[in-house]
Amino acid sequence: MKKYLIRIIKVSLLSLATTFLITLFASSIILSTRLESMMTIKHVGADLYTMHYKKDYKLDKAIKAGLKEEDDLYKFISKEVFFGIKFKNNSFNYACSAFATENSDGDKIVGRNFDYSIGSDTLCLYTHPKGGYASISTVSTDMVAVGEGSGFATKSLTGRALLLAAPYIAVDGVNEKGLSASLLDQNDGETHMDTGKPKILVTLAIRLLLDKTSTVDEAINMLSKYDIQSAHGCTQHIFLSDLSGKSAIVEWHKNEMIVIDYHVCTNFRMSRTSLHGDYSKQCDRFDFLDNSLKEKQVNSEEESMVLLQGVLQKHCQWSVVYNLTDFTADYAVNKEYDNVYHIDAKKI
Repeated sequence: MKKYLIRIIKVSLLSLATTFLITLFASSIILSTRLESMMTIKHVGADLYTMHYKKDYKLDKAIKAGLKEEDDLYKFISKEVFFGIKFKNNSFNYACSAFATENSDGDKIVGRNFDYSIGSDTLCLYTHPKGGYASISTVSTDMVAVGEGSGFATKSLTGRALLLAAPYIAVDGVNEKGLSASLLDQNDGETHMDTGKPKILVTLAIRLLLDKTSTVDEAINMLSKYDIQSAHGCTQHIFLSDLSGKSAIVEWHKNEMIVIDYHVCTNFRMSRTSLHGDYSKQCDRFDFLDNSLKEKQVNSEEESMVLLQGVLQKHCQWSVVYNLTDFTADYAVNKEYDNVYHIDAKKI
């Protein structure tokens, strides 16, 4: 009887030890991908950082969750990334400008200003999801309360951990196939489409397009499959451009998706029927870019940055010039146009 009890105890202890080791091994795998991604954050210069994201950010699961509000997204991130731990997030309106052009070599170029209401750090994020395209995208670290003016420094352990949310909150970018997507605000109140299609939060739509589409037409077709949900009191539109030279703005109004073929975008609804296709005198920034590009259709990266400087707002967090052909980006942060940082996606 004694030997039998000893045997049971040994088997039980062995079982517990095995369970502990399996749990420890599984936990180490889960944590290792997080830590690996966190430790890739590098300071480029000024308030600009890069990050090579190595963790699976479960985009398909996020989309299937049918998130309708920005708070829903942050709850999803809390559960899937931070083990249910709540974290502070910020959300402000942004008045932005975007345009498409090409340089003298025929490389396709997209310029974009992100005019945000407060100071923050800027993160250039590299992702290469399984079964998807590699991309670089730009994130305002303040959206997760990290960086200049926030509670946690970008390179602190807490700051690095919070930036594991970065893939979900990118607002512009380009992928390896040359598809560029940028998110811009419109002051028309939030959009919450309800036509029976799967719902997708507009920030997740940017990630979906960069991960899964290679042309403007593919991107438009992808967006047509979803009911768009916007955030922070505004509706948004998406500026698209690709290697063919095609550009388009996608908007949503009264449960309808509308596509406008144009190469400049700012912060007014271009699909208003009252405009009759004439977009002049709606926004000074739009007029400046539109007239400049009509006068000079070929622009280098440097000249494109000058155009962005011509339309910057008081709080411009970053100006970025994406080369869709070379898969590179040039950044000027916090209006410091004497310091432009060149980033090659393949070297992040």
